[in-house]
Amino acid sequence: MKKGFSLIEILAVIAIVGILTSVLVPVISGGYAHSKTAVCKNMQRQLVVAGAAYQNDHNAFPPSVVSMFEHWDSETVLWQYVGNTKETMVCPEHYDDQFSTTGFNYNTSFLGDEYIIGSGALLKGVVPSSCSHPAQCAMFGDGFDNKFMRSTLSNLSTRCGGRQAFRHNHFTVVGWLDGHVTAQDKKFNNNCDNVPDVGFLSNDDSAYDPRTLTLY
Repeated sequence: MKKGFSLIEILAVIAIVGILTSVLVPVISGGYAHSKTAVCKNMQRQLVVAGAAYQNDHNAFPPSVVSMFEHWDSETVLWQYVGNTKETMVCPEHYDDQFSTTGFNYNTSFLGDEYIIGSGALLKGVVPSSCSHPAQCAMFGDGFDNKFMRSTLSNLSTRCGGRQAFRHNHFTVVGWLDGHVTAQDKKFNNNCDNVPDVGFLSNDDSAYDPRTLTLY
């Protein structure tokens, strides 16, 4: 006749299972969060490539606004260069599509002041030759509640609506003008409000305007 497990052995097994669970659950959840960040990076990389294709055809980066109802993410502007539909190009951490279908925003700071959007004026993108530091200038990012990215020192009435969402475990994904994509956790709030995990990419306009070279 086989001897059964003692109470001590059963408790030991339960303790070991509990320890393994406490170790593995954060690892698994962290890996899932990392995978969503990777998906977001890949999507922004596609947008940056699309922006490069646009500027190759037009000798200028995509305009932020063409008319009241035609913006940078319209089919006639940038999206004709993107291989996927807007419905499939959505950041996995994006949860509010009221102002942005994809959750990404586009740097309007060096493309024109979107404050005059009601006039229907074409806000052209700058030509590549005027950009002195494309590796340090943001092109796309994780938008907070708007598809237009505003710089830290832009118009006061629109500034705070164009911040970045640091939604990837306190990181925000940024697609830079030269084509590389990164995730950064350094956040600047610039006295807008106390919304958590929302802010600007720099304390001044250095991360937004490629025409002024700043050496660090």
